[in-house]
Amino acid sequence: MLKYIHIGLLFIFVSAFCGCNLDTDDEDKMPGDKFWDGSAANAEAFMLSVYQNLRTATTDNGFFLYAGDIRCAPITGLKTNNYLYLVQNNMKGYKGVKDSKDEGSSSDFGAIYNWRNMYKVVQSANIMIEEVSNVKELSSGEIERYRAESRFLRSLAYFFMVRIFGDVPYYTEAYYSAPLPRTDKQVVLKNCLADLQSLLDSDPDKSILPWRNGNGSLRANRGAVLTLMMHMNMWLAFFDETNAVAYYDEVKRLAETDSWIDSDVYSLQPMDQITEVFKGESNEGLFEIAQNVTMGEIFKTDHMWCTRVVYQVRNKTNPDFTYSEVFLKQLYPKEIEDKRKDRWFNNLYNVDDEHVSIIRPIEIVKLLNADSYGKNTIPNAGNYIVFRLADAVLLYAEALNNLGEDDKALEEVNRIRQRAGAPDFTTEDDLDASIYWERVRELMGEGQYFYDLVRTQKICDTDFATFSDESGHREKKADLKQGSWTWPIYKKALDNNPYMTKNLYWE
Repeated sequence: MLKYIHIGLLFIFVSAFCGCNLDTDDEDKMPGDKFWDGSAANAEAFMLSVYQNLRTATTDNGFFLYAGDIRCAPITGLKTNNYLYLVQNNMKGYKGVKDSKDEGSSSDFGAIYNWRNMYKVVQSANIMIEEVSNVKELSSGEIERYRAESRFLRSLAYFFMVRIFGDVPYYTEAYYSAPLPRTDKQVVLKNCLADLQSLLDSDPDKSILPWRNGNGSLRANRGAVLTLMMHMNMWLAFFDETNAVAYYDEVKRLAETDSWIDSDVYSLQPMDQITEVFKGESNEGLFEIAQNVTMGEIFKTDHMWCTRVVYQVRNKTNPDFTYSEVFLKQLYPKEIEDKRKDRWFNNLYNVDDEHVSIIRPIEIVKLLNADSYGKNTIPNAGNYIVFRLADAVLLYAEALNNLGEDDKALEEVNRIRQRAGAPDFTTEDDLDASIYWERVRELMGEGQYFYDLVRTQKICDTDFATFSDESGHREKKADLKQGSWTWPIYKKALDNNPYMTKNLYWE
């Protein structure tokens, strides 16, 4: 059995985009009838391998940190650091220092722009959907639950790749081996949305895809699917501005399905329990990637945001990445009450005391959940939070505002403000800007910053993208439309594939 589980984990990437053929005569490359005719435990093992592929494609290489948190962020003190290229959106320069030979092997840039890692999630999910019905010990309901999980993970992987590369090859067949061109990004997202909507429609009593599935937020659930669909529609509004209102309407519909976003199905946790949210599996969590320090299942710590912005717990005198003080104090003005200032920062506002001789750099302890593993200290020992309720609430507020439903938009964004003990926004505030900045405040360090800048096109606006100390980065709208928000395409994606193209902006 272990042999076949091992095979299930390793064989799954078929080089459909490099034109390589799958050698079906080599039994060691296929799970085989012995695996799928086996016990229900085999199906569970393979399902877990799909989740493991996602874990590898994201938390082993800083996928969320480098692509979502650092790129174009107002981070200072990187004059001699290679990550300055990311902050300045110089992906060509970043590639030159991190992967100049196009090997796709460096643990940060190389592992992210080498999309094979993410396609392992797609291919393994496709195989699970195709083969799980052959496991005779499973009931029809169990089979459909596994398929539902796999469809969610497949769509999540495609969503992640669209946000990185734009157009990507799209396929849903198991064991697919033919070379494919890149599919238009809008088509990819619309295909995923149709697939997920059919999943919801086919399960009206929520028995296949419940709100909670017995595994908390570590496995696919209905709230995670709805939130993913909301995100996809918000990106479609960026890609297809002419029809943006239709996508905002769809975000609203998804948020109001079964009134879930305002019900007690999930709930915003009190601020004095916010640490529990970032440890994971709280009632605010919608989808998370597991980390179990006790079992030795540990993320690559150096590629985690928390590790980079804390320093005292690591016995250092400075953090690796320092956010602009101007930016942080613009987010959290001294005169405005907000519990996040005290709970998420050390030294945000240094004490005015003539006896204080050492002014320490601002330390962001938002995700700090330190634990020990061997001789090492792990600053962020909790799960990685991919989606949580606060994110969905703010997407809903943003869509409502874009639809002109100001009162309801205020109600939703103020749920987040009230949890933080901050004063409500009112009709006197610029609601578009207020909702955007609330997402920045609330979701800092959770892999959302760059993506929100791009899809709202605020990356082209000096009022949002740059700050008075010259931190941050602004893009020209023409460059954004030409693909300056994407990553380069891994060179080997073109091997034996006459249909493949690269992102020309970065060539």
